Parts: sequence; C-alpha cells; structure tokens
Amino acid sequence: MKKLLAVLSLALVFASTSAYASSNYYVNEEAVQEVFNNSVETETTISITEDFLYNQNAQLAEKNALVAILLDFFLGGWGIHRVYLGGRPALILIYFITCGGIFGIVPLIDLIVMAINFDDISAYVGNDKFIMW
Repeated sequence: MKKLLAVLSLALVFASTSAYASSNYYVNEEAVQEVFNNSVETETTISITEDFLYNQNAQLAEKNALVAILLDFFLGGWGIHRVYLGGRPALILIYFITCGGIFGIVPLIDLIVMAINFDDISAYVGNDKFIMW
C-alpha cells in the first residue's frame, strides 16, 4: 500500500510540474530568427608552436631515474612510476585491472630495466604502452 501511495504521489508531482512548465514558457520564433540574422560568424584557430613542444619535451627529459625507481619500488603495483615518467594516467587503471601489473611482474621488470639503464631512461619517458620495455 505504501508503494502504491509513493508511486501515485510521484506521478501527481510529475504531472503538476510538467503542466506548470508547459503553461508558462513559450518560444518567440521572431526573436530567435533575429538572433541568427544578427550573429557574426567567427573562426578559431589553435596553433602549437615549436617552443611549446620543446618545453614539453624538455620537462619530460628532466625526469630523475632515482625518483622513478623509488616510486616503482614502493608504488609499482599502482603504476605511479609510469605516470611520473610521462605516461597517461589511464595506466593506473590498467595496473589496477591487471592486479598490480600482472600480479607485480611488470613493475618488477620495470624496476630491473630502469636500474640497468640508470644513466639514460629517456627511452621510457613519455611511453604510454603497458609494457614499457
């Protein structure tokens, strides 16, 4: 009985608000047409300069290998080290879905690869692939 009363009251509220809304609002077609007739057409262009790309690449190149290794050691199962290296944040979701990067195997191999290539980790910076090596 309570469910029936709740459904009836919701139906009554919906019917009263829809009747109220439809009776108070109208569209002035002439005003709409006047707005379109008086409008000005514009064109927007976006240009990416070489300076912007250079600065973005320079920021990615400045990644510290020790920070990446420490992030991988402590938070490797979440993929935080990959986002630090310039990967997209969706990698965190992929690491979560695969139970910490295939049960921790991918972060362990990432750790070993970054430790071996400690002097130059530029090959792993900005890499969006799940397996970065």
